[in-house]
Amino acid sequence: MKINNMKKLLKKSLWIMSGMAFLGLAWITGTGTILEYIHFADPLNEMGFFMCCCSMAAGLLYIGFSKDDSISCSKELDNEWHNESI
Repeated sequence: MKINNMKKLLKKSLWIMSGMAFLGLAWITGTGTILEYIHFADPLNEMGFFMCCCSMAAGLLYIGFSKDDSISCSKELDNEWHNESI
């Protein structure tokens, strides 16, 4: 039981760290520091990249801080999907 809790904690922290990394990417895009590494063809591309980073960070942080670990699914539904794929 304790090992499962550690796995859940590790998985949650991985989502949160990934979200923080995307926030960092959005930050250096917003400040213009990223232009030393990536040369965008147009300012609209840079703004789009910034928005994608912010959206990805929001999604990852939402998953990391959510209380529900997974969506439970019935075994009958799993078997039905498996039978349809064959």
